[in-house]
Amino acid sequence: MFIEKLSIEGYKSFGERFSVPFQSGLNVLVGENAAGKSAIIDALRLLLLDDDFDRKPISDTDFYLPFAPNKARAAGFTMKCTFAGLSQNQQVAFLPWTHLNGKATLTLQVENKQNSKGRYKRLLWGGASRASMFERELFDAIDCIYLPPLRDAEAKLREGRSSRLARLLKILNRQSLQQARTEGTEHRLESKVKGLNKQLSSDKDEDIQAANDLIRERLKDAIGHVFGQDTQIKFTEANFSRIVESLRLFFFPEANSTVDRDAFRSLEENSLGYNNLLYIATVLAELTDAAEDVSFKALLIEEPEAHLHPQFQTRLLKYLEKAAGNHNVQVIVTTHSPVLASAASIDSLIHLSRHKDGDCHHYKAVPLAACGLPEDSKAFLSRWLDVTKSTLLFARGVILVEGISEAMLLPEFAQRVLKDHNDKQEDNKRKLPDSLEDAGVSVVNMNGIYFKHFVPLFRNLTSVCRSTIPVRCAGVTDKDPPKDSKPTPSAPIAGENPALELIPIVNRSQWARLFPGTVKTFEYDLAFESDDNRQLMIDVLVKLWPSARKGGVRDVLTKMKDRVADTDPNKAEIASEILERIDDSKNVGKGLFAQSLADRLQDATQAFSVPVHIKKAVVWACGGPPNDA
Repeated sequence: MFIEKLSIEGYKSFGERFSVPFQSGLNVLVGENAAGKSAIIDALRLLLLDDDFDRKPISDTDFYLPFAPNKARAAGFTMKCTFAGLSQNQQVAFLPWTHLNGKATLTLQVENKQNSKGRYKRLLWGGASRASMFERELFDAIDCIYLPPLRDAEAKLREGRSSRLARLLKILNRQSLQQARTEGTEHRLESKVKGLNKQLSSDKDEDIQAANDLIRERLKDAIGHVFGQDTQIKFTEANFSRIVESLRLFFFPEANSTVDRDAFRSLEENSLGYNNLLYIATVLAELTDAAEDVSFKALLIEEPEAHLHPQFQTRLLKYLEKAAGNHNVQVIVTTHSPVLASAASIDSLIHLSRHKDGDCHHYKAVPLAACGLPEDSKAFLSRWLDVTKSTLLFARGVILVEGISEAMLLPEFAQRVLKDHNDKQEDNKRKLPDSLEDAGVSVVNMNGIYFKHFVPLFRNLTSVCRSTIPVRCAGVTDKDPPKDSKPTPSAPIAGENPALELIPIVNRSQWARLFPGTVKTFEYDLAFESDDNRQLMIDVLVKLWPSARKGGVRDVLTKMKDRVADTDPNKAEIASEILERIDDSKNVGKGLFAQSLADRLQDATQAFSVPVHIKKAVVWACGGPPNDA
């Protein structure tokens, strides 16, 4: 049994009907800020009567408010959970909620009207009809636990009635407690504490008795015998609940069985990250050992990356995925961490996005499993979506590039392109952000021509009916004719790049575009673009080249700056020589050259022409029309 779909309307940021699909096991919600991740978790907590949230009153801010002046909040909100995968026993247990198709639904409706006590009217029902009898006892078969983003693990693990440790101990001892109550005996822990209390109250323990006698005497002096009370110092009340609520969790600095077991430390001495892990481990222990009568177990975690370094984040997510599968727990996680996103399996990722249309914001949830990725692409992305590449899951726009040169230079090119674009716009509404950072656009280096694997996330290559991530994706690619060729715009040579075959399919889509170079490769096209480009690129190479020997490469490069380049063949010759020197990894290499060129381009007065296909890619990814470069 698991939540298959959640539908929300009128709640918090969701003005219009919004649905998010889930799978059994692990679900990881990713996306930019304000995409609705926290609102989804809050909705689930309201529906499933989470321990903490069930007692929280609904406030006026829970009702949707349009992003416009003088607009009223929604008249109410509705949310609905659909459960799938019910066994026959679960269909019987949840019969009032179950439909003919074997799925169960739970619906909450709240009106934006307060009663005399300031509370909003809630109507919660299971099944198809709101008139059906609601049995609150069914929630005894649901175990939902929520872990907040900035959790106070130390407070949650501290002794007291709200202690997670006490709750776990009560769950683990439920059968032995029930047996003791049935037999009219004491639980063995109660017997031990009662024996300790007798020792403390005996005459043998003079230190404890002296303190107790002193308190008794002062109490008698204060209020006399008639109104007086007696006292007794004990370890704790010999009641199982009181005993476990008095226990504290301690830790050892090293997980070593040979360590001195008296060398423990209190949680106050531990780091925030380790305390978070202790807290999560306690909760997981509780969920994985839930009572047999619990049919559905859910763990809702917001930003588990809090206070955890990358290696811990990865191990935690892998453990959550394993625990979800082995112990039949549905785990729903929200995160802003590319580390966690890259560690999660492709099928567990759900992308959330928000798009503005006038005064309204539209939200969409897309499971990557629904993008129709071929199996080879899914396997490829699972291996290649590392920390840097997974930033595409949190961006408002994406530019896919083939190598390190493009990845380093695109941000510098973009600032020039966007400035030129905005200077031409008379209408402020057509102006774009000033940089890729301001636009929320990520440049993703694929380290190769792998568009066929990445593009299906934004445009399915085999069918137009599949779900896709509704974020603009621009791919910058090369024409790639034979390596030794020297093509020109007037004398082009056919390219060998397989990505070129995707252009007719991709460029008809709503969210994806491929922008190919016009001549040969990235650096070749840069050099061919203008005399300013060639002069600057040669100057960068001269400064980078290690040898100053007379007649050597540096001299050749310096003299190249004076050569006539006003015809296409001359431009092609110089561009080819520049590319050859850049490709010489022993002396320069693409990475070092791109870094040095990017440093020079930070000077806004430095003349440089960005090729048209890169201009179009930047404008498209940042939200402009593809031909308005």
